Amino acid sequence: DKVARKRWLKEKRYPQPEVYYIKYKHELSSTGKKEDEVVAIADNLPTEHGFCAKPTHMSMTMGNWLVDLDPNNQEEVKFTKFARKLTSDEPYNPNECADALAEGLQRKAASIESWALKQVEPGLVVEELWSSHEDRSLPPHEFCLFVVWGRVYVGVWNEVSSDRYLDGFIYRDGTAAPGCPFYGELPEWIPWKEMVDIAESLGANKDMFRVDMFVGVPRYSSQEDTNELRIAVSESEIHPTTIFCNPFIADEMARLWVSGYKTGNYKVVPNTEVPASYMEYLANRNVTSESK
Repeated sequence: DKVARKRWLKEKRYPQPEVYYIKYKHELSSTGKKEDEVVAIADNLPTEHGFCAKPTHMSMTMGNWLVDLDPNNQEEVKFTKFARKLTSDEPYNPNECADALAEGLQRKAASIESWALKQVEPGLVVEELWSSHEDRSLPPHEFCLFVVWGRVYVGVWNEVSSDRYLDGFIYRDGTAAPGCPFYGELPEWIPWKEMVDIAESLGANKDMFRVDMFVGVPRYSSQEDTNELRIAVSESEIHPTTIFCNPFIADEMARLWVSGYKTGNYKVVPNTEVPASYMEYLANRNVTSESK
């Protein structure tokens, strides 16, 4: 549940893009109709600076809008609907953006999505726009770290230009996995150890957990801060939707995942991570669904 998750990350002070607006679908309007949701969304899209907006029951950049409204140059608005390079090839229309986001809320999660995303109530998040430190018209570098039984097994390094492409897979110790595009030493600017620490903190007490993080800069931070890279948690997932360039990587992760259950050397601990208020929300939601 990415709405609940982002609210929880803020409460626990994990680094993430600043959230401007976040709502479940039922919080957007009393009717649940698309036309009313369009109005609510349009009224809450930033107009003085850019943003990233996306439905929270989708993944793999589906439904994303990245909009660059530069506070110092609002004559030229750049945007992309696919989390790629921002351009001004088409005129930006905030009503079109709101309509597309509302349309996304009407759809069910795609068949390729995880069981979790198929169960959660759709929602919307509008948050701070982040950029690559090398080119502010590009989204930031993204690292997806797979935590198996509390320990990072491997991370995926994704980079974006006019298209999204894979830089490589990296093991916990920072070495590159064989058979993938990137093979060598990690560049010094990548804060690998810090990302491993964050991923293992969020992945504690779980059998498998994927933690996705941006490495870059807020789009409107000072140009002098370009070299001051920051980490921001983007999202988490319990379902590896990643395409593995080397089948061995996926097979070995599956072996580690299953072996914990086969060995049986784990301990069951109380779940103190999920807030009681969220369990109450789920109970009420289930009661409402059953009454319908």
